[in-house]
Amino acid sequence: MRMTVPAVDTSTMSAECALAHRPGHTGLFRDCRQTQDIRPPYGAGVLQARCTCPCHARIAGTP
Repeated sequence: MRMTVPAVDTSTMSAECALAHRPGHTGLFRDCRQTQDIRPPYGAGVLQARCTCPCHARIAGTP
């Protein structure tokens, strides 16, 4: 009998959090620096969106 791990959509996560979802790399969650949206100085929209990984709430201690 083979057990499988549910797939996690990492397409909107930072590289650190996406890799941290793999076995043996869980320590990389705390290395993520994409914790807020970065907006261009003289434009509309978002230059770099924040990481959508749910780990950020756990690290900050919020539910």
